[in-house]
Amino acid sequence: MTSQLQWVRWLCSALLGYLSCCCAPQAEAQFPRVCMTVEALLAKRCCPALGQEPGNVCGSQQGRGSCRTVQVDTRPWRGPYTLRNVDDRERWPLKFFNQSCHCTGNFAGYNCGDCKFGWTGPNCDGRKPLLVRKNVHALTAAEREQFLDALDRAKNTTHPDYVIATQHWLSLLGPNGTEPQVTNCTIYNYFVWLHYYSVRDTLLGPGRPFTAIDFSHQGPAFVTWHRYHLLLLERDLQRLIGNESFALPYWNFATGRNECDVCTDQLFGASRPEDPSLISQNSRFSRWAIVCNRLDDYNRLVTLCNGTNEGILRRNSQGKSSEQLPTMEDIQNCLSLQEFDNPPFFRNSNFSFRNALEGFGKPDGTFVSPVVSLHNLVHSFLNGTSASPHAAANDPIFVVLHSFTDAIFDEWMKQFNPSDNAWPLELAPIGHNRMFNMVPFFPPVTNAQLFLAAEQLGYSYAIDLPDSLEETHAWAIMVGSTTGGALIALVVLIMLLALFQHRRYKKGFEPLMNARFNKKNYTEEA
Repeated sequence: MTSQLQWVRWLCSALLGYLSCCCAPQAEAQFPRVCMTVEALLAKRCCPALGQEPGNVCGSQQGRGSCRTVQVDTRPWRGPYTLRNVDDRERWPLKFFNQSCHCTGNFAGYNCGDCKFGWTGPNCDGRKPLLVRKNVHALTAAEREQFLDALDRAKNTTHPDYVIATQHWLSLLGPNGTEPQVTNCTIYNYFVWLHYYSVRDTLLGPGRPFTAIDFSHQGPAFVTWHRYHLLLLERDLQRLIGNESFALPYWNFATGRNECDVCTDQLFGASRPEDPSLISQNSRFSRWAIVCNRLDDYNRLVTLCNGTNEGILRRNSQGKSSEQLPTMEDIQNCLSLQEFDNPPFFRNSNFSFRNALEGFGKPDGTFVSPVVSLHNLVHSFLNGTSASPHAAANDPIFVVLHSFTDAIFDEWMKQFNPSDNAWPLELAPIGHNRMFNMVPFFPPVTNAQLFLAAEQLGYSYAIDLPDSLEETHAWAIMVGSTTGGALIALVVLIMLLALFQHRRYKKGFEPLMNARFNKKNYTEEA
């Protein structure tokens, strides 16, 4: 067995030497620390035991799950990415693991040791009280401090379960095939790394990236990917601070103003007077270093972000004083779009709710290039670190920005209650088909699993978003018609009263008992 293992390692090393000269190396992703061993990687099997009993694989002894073959979407995609079998994310996560824990019922997690979002209890059969995400400006002083402190602690606390890779998958076992090339990272930097990895370029060799690829933007998965991304952070923060009722707040950025009302020292940090691109030293976030920012260097060196510090957080909304944040009318227009998405399910889709919300289309759904609106406009407005997709999550405003974006998505889901068919099964850009496993989440989770009302995932929003434009128009017509009808009825009543008084004056008043009533149907003419 030992000789066979050495032979496999030698073969992997030899293959790497050959491919590094003439083929495109693919990159690695994040996985549970317990699965990043030589044996598990060679077997492509991530089915850890739950607890201390080695035979309790995936919690099988408690009926929580079992080790099964990973299911991947094999339907065709389209869009600018036309390569095949070049990027390791194509049939996620088969380049790394083809077996993982499949959990039963409401059990979840890489070893089936967790519950699905919204469920709790030893058997995950109890509904958790609904988490309520509130406006960050409506938080009490204690709630605000808890949230900001949780972010700061997450920035400085090693993730208890997951690691990130530092090299591409062919170099994953190291030069000798005995040392997995992975490293620890903090909880918040892990959150940043996930976003970076979903948007990074395909590595085709030194200085030769393929850039037209994105697994979390420019397609239907924009809403589900970022929803799951936030849910993971929310759960990690709950565990970090020991509070299961903790909920991420949101920032209602639809102010229409040209100033950032969360860029204060009480929240995410004001600008420094001497250098507006830096965060005020009175804010804890002025000390935050950023990661995953040097995309050109990764492409040149054919490597990955390894989680090391690469500078400090920058933000400069004052540098784009000509820009104004979205308005509530923009959101109202967006919520009026009845189609979730439309072909080609890309950034040039017309009358697509998703494309309008993401900000590639105008809020009313029409596509006119170039357009920057809603979500994209806010990132552009914040400027600095937030303006680059691969680094944007470094800015903690990212959390509340995307929480509000998710609130708009949830409002649309409640208004239109779309069927599964609203999401394309195939021919969306790579990563955006309905049943595609979202990159780089593990264990695998599909877009379809997050295309739900938020309450089904255990949370809601304390928010009152405007009705869609059609509903507003219908309400205006109804009110107008009712008001107009009431005025006409009032005029007629006054005229009848005047006539009655005139006849009463001329003929005298007839007692009610002498009045005669004719029974008529409402549809008959008088």
